[in-house]
Amino acid sequence: MRKLISILSLSSFFFSINVIAQENAKSIIKDTITDLGVAVAPAMVKFNTIPGYSDIKYVTITNDTKKTEKFKISIADYDMNDKGSVKQLPNNIFHEYGLSKWISVSPSFVELKPGEAKKVAITLSVPDSANAYRAGWAMLIIDEMKERQAITPKTSDGKSMAMGIIPTFGFAVYMFQNPPNVKVNKLELTKLKYVSNDQSNPNITSRGTIHATAKNVGDGLGFSRMYIELTNINNGYKTKLSSKQFTIFPRMERNFDFALPGELPPGKYIGSVILDFGSEDTLDAAEIEFEITPTNPTKK
Repeated sequence: MRKLISILSLSSFFFSINVIAQENAKSIIKDTITDLGVAVAPAMVKFNTIPGYSDIKYVTITNDTKKTEKFKISIADYDMNDKGSVKQLPNNIFHEYGLSKWISVSPSFVELKPGEAKKVAITLSVPDSANAYRAGWAMLIIDEMKERQAITPKTSDGKSMAMGIIPTFGFAVYMFQNPPNVKVNKLELTKLKYVSNDQSNPNITSRGTIHATAKNVGDGLGFSRMYIELTNINNGYKTKLSSKQFTIFPRMERNFDFALPGELPPGKYIGSVILDFGSEDTLDAAEIEFEITPTNPTKK
């Protein structure tokens, strides 16, 4: 009998150690989660699929929070204006260059435990048709799913009501298709204009603005960069304005505003606008002349 009690006590002892070890392991895993949020990568997916073939790309969703998250995944077409503002189109409306009709995703629903990451497969199946031999685009939409919770007050019959707004978050991954046959080196600078600020105002933060317009006259998507180099004709002073990286769709124009710094010295300038869309062999450039007058000019 004593021997049986000893065996039972020993078993209980090892069981307790095992439970403590498991709890400690859970605590260690929990402590390693930094609660930084949910991450999606990459933010952009580029296809170069030959019409008549399929291709698969992957997007990874990582839950770096301390709670389980659920997401619904879908595809939509979208449009973009000349300032780069994006507008998602309803599910029953397809863009002329939209890819949503050729894309499938798997899985379409993802549940992630704290610290967990999962891949979503994006399959682009391009038909061998005339409208497939040109660029296209769409967006992958990843929306958080939350269950509606009942809140007080209760109705007259004692039942709770589900009402109010449930805050959620989501992500959009932009997807682009440039089939091998398209030309992506047909971008042009079409407009340049300098607009001066009130140079007599000592509190101005900008000495004016250069407006530039780029147009994609090709049939492919352009992933481009525009920047401006300024040269003072009077004293040779040079400076470079911050560059702007952008995507430009076929047959579309993009408009950009470059603010001139307030500390820019007075004088006559040449602004060299450079449009870079691939390599040193695919550049477009144009120049504009303008004058910066001294602030608070002395009255004669």
